[in-house]
Amino acid sequence: MSAPKLLFVGHSFHQQTGSSRFFIDLLREHFALTTVWDDSWQPGGTAPSAAQLNSHGADLMLFWQSLPKRAVLRRLHCRRLFWAPMRDGISLLPGPWRRLKPSGLRLISFCREAHDYCSAAGMASHAVQYWPAPLDDPQPIADEPLSIFFWMRRGAPGWPTLKALLGDHRPARIVLRTAADPGETLVLPTDAECAEYRIERVSEWLDRPAYLRLLASCNAFMAPRLLEGIGLSVLDAMALGQAVIAPDRATMNEYIRHGDNGWLYDPDAPRPLDFAGLRAIRERARRDLADGHARWQASLPGLIGYLSDPADNRASLLWRLQRLLLAR
Repeated sequence: MSAPKLLFVGHSFHQQTGSSRFFIDLLREHFALTTVWDDSWQPGGTAPSAAQLNSHGADLMLFWQSLPKRAVLRRLHCRRLFWAPMRDGISLLPGPWRRLKPSGLRLISFCREAHDYCSAAGMASHAVQYWPAPLDDPQPIADEPLSIFFWMRRGAPGWPTLKALLGDHRPARIVLRTAADPGETLVLPTDAECAEYRIERVSEWLDRPAYLRLLASCNAFMAPRLLEGIGLSVLDAMALGQAVIAPDRATMNEYIRHGDNGWLYDPDAPRPLDFAGLRAIRERARRDLADGHARWQASLPGLIGYLSDPADNRASLLWRLQRLLLAR
C-alpha cells in the first residue's frame, strides 16, 4: 500500500535557517512528501494559490507557520488540512479563531499555551513538545567564569535588557551575533560598552557547524526573542549543556525552570540575575534535554496517528454551510 501524499507548505525563510528540517525529515519517513514554500513575507514574494496547492493532488496538507488566506482555504480540494502555528505568530484574541474554525483545520501545537487556548476556542489541536538529541560540545569549555552568547534578532530583548540582567556582573566574554533578520535594525552597544563588557561582535552569516562552534565557545545563552514558536536556538544551547537566559514567556518557560536548568526574567521589568551555580544549571539543562528527547521519541506514534487519521472535517453539510463564514 502506497504512503499517503502529504503536501508540506512552509515559510520560505526556514529554507535558509533549516528550522523546519527536523519535522520535514520526520514526515518523509511516513508520507510521500512534497514541499512548497511561501515567500509572501518578503518584498515581491508570493503565496501559493489555491490552484497551485490543488495541483499536487495531496491526501493531506500541512501548513507550517504560514497559513493561506481564508479565501484560499475555502477553495482547497484537500479535505484533511493541518496547521502547525508558531506561538510568536498567532493571536490569543477570540475573533480570529472564531473566523478560522469553519476551515476544518486541525492544529499541531508545539506550545502548550497555544494548545490550551486553541482547544478552548473549539479548534482540534494535538500538543507535542519537541526536544532534539544532545550534542557533543565541539570545543568543551570551563563552567566558570560566565561567558554569554547572544544572537540579536527581530523581537529580541535587546542589549539594554541583557545589560540590566547583568547588573554589576561582568562576564569574562560576551559574543554578540548581529546578523539581523531581513528588514531589521538593531540597537548595538557603544564602543565603550563593548570594552567594559568584553563584547565580541560577529556579523557574518554562519552555516550550522560554524554557528554551533561559536555557540559552544560560551557557557550561557541569551534567548534571542520574546516569544518563540518552538525555540530551536534555545534547544540548541541546551543540547550543548548551556545555561539559558530567557524571558518568562512561551515557549521558553515551557522548557526552562528558573534557577534550576536556566534563568527566567520578566522582559517588562528586567532585574539583575544571580548567576551562581552555573555548573549545576548546565548539568541539569543537558540532563533535561536528554530526558525530553526520549519523551519526544515516545510521542511520535501519537503524532503520526493524528496526521494519518482519515477523518474528514470538511465533508459534512455543516462544513458546506460554514464555508460561507470563511468568505467574510
